[in-house]
Amino acid sequence: MKMSLIQKNNLYKNPLVLLVFIILLILIVLNVYQYLINSRSSDQIIDAKSEIESYKMTSLELKERVEKVTNNYASGGGLIKRVFELSDNSGVVELKDSFSFDRYHLFYISDSFGSPFKWETRNKGSVIFNDFNLAFKATTVDSYISKSYDLNSNSLIMTGLAEVRFKFDIEDTGLVVPISKTGDTSEDADFEIIKYKLEAIDSGLGDSNTYDSFELTIIPNSVEAPSLYSTFGENELITGELYLSEITIQRSER
Repeated sequence: MKMSLIQKNNLYKNPLVLLVFIILLILIVLNVYQYLINSRSSDQIIDAKSEIESYKMTSLELKERVEKVTNNYASGGGLIKRVFELSDNSGVVELKDSFSFDRYHLFYISDSFGSPFKWETRNKGSVIFNDFNLAFKATTVDSYISKSYDLNSNSLIMTGLAEVRFKFDIEDTGLVVPISKTGDTSEDADFEIIKYKLEAIDSGLGDSNTYDSFELTIIPNSVEAPSLYSTFGENELITGELYLSEITIQRSER
């Protein structure tokens, strides 16, 4: 036992053994330090990546907002008064339609109930509507071009596809509603799909006036919009007198 203690003490007194022990201790400390550094670096890298992604999202959002502002050089909305002769020729009825448009949308709503009126259509002659309800919503904007109309005025041409929901009561025809694309009248359809063309003019004179205009042409076909096609033919113009409305058009730079 005594001999063992002596050997152990001699072992610690050996310079080579002590040097190896110190080197091992230093290596352990370095490894622990390196692990801590790597862990901290990983956290920093993750934070940096998150910050970069955040900047990317912010950049994309700002780009989208800038594009919306710079491309949205025409807009308008309000009411349009359309006047039709009553079916019995005893007077007229006024339809007060509403509309709204810009680079990304176009709505138009019109209705009349209980006052049968005559609509002189472009292709189907005189059509008598006992009741009339129409809601137009553009689903695509395929072209959107503004240009100078005259010295002070600018014009806009906007085209695309639209959904039209409607319900007509037409004299000698009866109830007219959307028909499915299969042509089966027993199948319910919420809307029919048409092409459209909007032509608007901003006179540059402030609020809506006789020099501003809003002309919406609906262009149905017999396949996608059989009921509208049978009512109006291949195209029909919807326009009237603007009031309580505003149309603002700037010239596009492209």
